[in-house]
Amino acid sequence: MKTLKPSFKIKFLFLFSICLSFITTANTIDDRQGLEMAIFNSIYNKKYDLVIPKNITDKKLPLYIVLPGGLGTKNYTKFRDSLILPGLKNKKGIVFSPKISWKRTNQKALENIIVDFITVARKTFSIDTEKITLIGYSNGAIQATKLGKSKSFLFSSIVLMASNFKFSSKIKTPIYIIQGTKDRYFPIKKAYKSVSYAKEIGCDITFIVAEGKNDYNPSQYKSELKDLTTWLENTIWNPVL
Repeated sequence: MKTLKPSFKIKFLFLFSICLSFITTANTIDDRQGLEMAIFNSIYNKKYDLVIPKNITDKKLPLYIVLPGGLGTKNYTKFRDSLILPGLKNKKGIVFSPKISWKRTNQKALENIIVDFITVARKTFSIDTEKITLIGYSNGAIQATKLGKSKSFLFSSIVLMASNFKFSSKIKTPIYIIQGTKDRYFPIKKAYKSVSYAKEIGCDITFIVAEGKNDYNPSQYKSELKDLTTWLENTIWNPVL
């Protein structure tokens, strides 16, 4: 994985915390790790949602970055609890969602908070840097496609769900696409065309057609998300050669 380049604010505060730790010799490594998360929270206070599994062991955990599109603050919790958490139950991991992605977003600001969180998470939590998955739903999938181009080295896989995704150039990261056949806003015919073109330009695409699924309720894609965990385990994380 390439070296991460966190935002200026978080680099400055990290440097300050390191200097402080030399001055205050009583600080332990665990204290500094907690301080790094506190620094992140001071910069991005109330700007993200974070779910950490209970009873964490020494085993390194996957990290899921979730971009739900324009759901808004009121609907995100329902989206998370009815789709994301039960869908990923078989491969529990840390789930992080920047609130900036819940509405029309600034792409650079979105990149900053994701890079900053991964920087902190690598030091604070026991995450497996080879198991970082970016999940985009609806407009969030469009955001994920852009991030896949600019920051492909961050992610082991990208998941696009129920979206009008398009590819203008090759994305190196493997992509898992879930699209309902009854989606009113993002017709399945367009999805087939986009997938066909993506494969032509060299993208590694797994395309899941969700028969009868529409755009009314994200939770209906729960079974497809459960199947995703099998793909992650057997194809991405521990591929059978």
